[in-house]
Amino acid sequence: MTTTAFKATLRLFKKHIIRLLTILAIVVVSIGFMSGIGEVEGKIKTSTYRYYQSQNISDFHLKSKNPTGFSADQIMWIEERFSTENAETVFAYETKVDEEVSRIYAIDLEDQHINKLQLIEGKMPASADEILVERKTNFLKEHKLGDKVSIGGNQYKICGIVVNPLLLGRIEEPSWQYDGDHLSNVYYFDSATSPIVGDVYITLDRTLFKECFSAKYKKQIEAIKQELAIKFGNEEVVILTLYENFGIYSLCEYAKKVGVIGIVFVVFFLLITLLVVYSTMQRLMSEERPQIACMKTLGFSNFAILIKYVLFVFVAALLGGVVAFPVGYGLSYIIYQAFNLHYTMPAFPKTLEFFYYMMTLIIILFATTLLTYLTGHKATKEKPAILLTPKAPKSGKKVFMEHIPFIWKRLSFKYKSTVRNVFLFKSRLFMTVLSIMGSAVLVFAGLGLMDCSNSIPGGESLSTIALAIIAFSALLSALVIYNLTNINISERNREVATLMVLGYHNKEVCGYIFREIYIMSFVGALLGLPVGLGFVEFVFGLIDFGTVSQIKWTTYVFTPLIAMAFSFLSTLLLYKKITKIDMNASLKTVE
Repeated sequence: MTTTAFKATLRLFKKHIIRLLTILAIVVVSIGFMSGIGEVEGKIKTSTYRYYQSQNISDFHLKSKNPTGFSADQIMWIEERFSTENAETVFAYETKVDEEVSRIYAIDLEDQHINKLQLIEGKMPASADEILVERKTNFLKEHKLGDKVSIGGNQYKICGIVVNPLLLGRIEEPSWQYDGDHLSNVYYFDSATSPIVGDVYITLDRTLFKECFSAKYKKQIEAIKQELAIKFGNEEVVILTLYENFGIYSLCEYAKKVGVIGIVFVVFFLLITLLVVYSTMQRLMSEERPQIACMKTLGFSNFAILIKYVLFVFVAALLGGVVAFPVGYGLSYIIYQAFNLHYTMPAFPKTLEFFYYMMTLIIILFATTLLTYLTGHKATKEKPAILLTPKAPKSGKKVFMEHIPFIWKRLSFKYKSTVRNVFLFKSRLFMTVLSIMGSAVLVFAGLGLMDCSNSIPGGESLSTIALAIIAFSALLSALVIYNLTNINISERNREVATLMVLGYHNKEVCGYIFREIYIMSFVGALLGLPVGLGFVEFVFGLIDFGTVSQIKWTTYVFTPLIAMAFSFLSTLLLYKKITKIDMNASLKTVE
């Protein structure tokens, strides 16, 4: 009996390979997207923490309001309180020439151990007339090696281009001295000693920052900030933390927003995946009713019969999960690199992180196999005699449009039959409309997120996520429509064959089937607009980013068009399947 069950399972895989591949493709898209988006937050946090450690970024920046800078006693207290290794003195000032604000640092470059400058081009200064310059950003000017710049009436040669870890962002950096102005240049002198110490950088325990502005880190910062305020007074010193550093803080905040987006969209992708699995396995088990009856007659238990269908879905989902890992990893990399638009991103962490991937894979495996078991449980409970008897066809009923003579009488026969078929098979109508609506909601969310990203400073980094949402949603929509249409055709082979025998041309036969899909897709796409609007408003509230009013009118137009376009593409792929139906074999089947 075990050998028989094994052979039956192998035949199931061989006979329904297309359905297995369909489930596999859906899982690849779902897990690839979910794990790809989900891992971005972890990648950014990991790289930021590593960068924070490697460059020894300061947690506090104390800037004296006194023209003579910090006193010797104040510096001594700081070094005693935080230790010499955790404090570094710097002289920095700003000048404004021809509406351009320049910030100049005097740093002991040989002994610099906090906020280490990262040399990206050129060399460190070797003489008094050589200086370093901050790299070009969206607002800082571009400088080339060998350029001469005038500072304080003296000429200096640029020997190197660097990145200051405190200037991680590529967007405008506000001036300390000139209210409302932003920096155009940042220069660095090599100076072992300085007559004035106007700035002091302080570092804390490195492990506190591991979670990027966690509650524990915030609590520690607030406590020390209060201590410093009591010691120096707000009238003497400006106390700045990484919370005031727009580059580092906003990067971590955007990482959190991406994480929330990933969690929210997991629900939609999971529901659509389950819908596809349910519709696929429901049809497969309906076709397998005679085989189920035979196995019950041979003495197989209900569980032994069901296990092959559960195994079918489990293998498809597992293989899809394996393929999805590189897809998700690649998506994480693309989104991570997109943040370079507004940040000088640290190197992408090449360490493989499996938490989010394994979590989504386990959820998909558990949910799909459980759904398959529950779907087949009802079929296996029936007696063999019932299973060997074809299901009675649904009785025709009047649809609501038939009660509107003004419209109904003006429809041709083919459109009347189309409308009747759409409403006759309510489960098919529900699944198709719900699937397209879900895909339309995701497309609307992606387009809406892109609209808001492009209208908010720094938001363009999220545009890549929006594009990924649109692309994966459209692909998901195409797979869903392909699967449902394929099932629709399989269920109606006899009906299609009858039309062919009656002399219908290929285009007429295909139109008979596809018109129903287009109507249901259109309804689903339209319903996706109000649902998508509510979903986007919910997402914007969670991530505290964007507003519904920023969504452009084009989004409301393109959302249903994209959904319909992929419905049309899916039906084109199934055109040959209809035209190649064997009329004789189909008409011989008992339905």
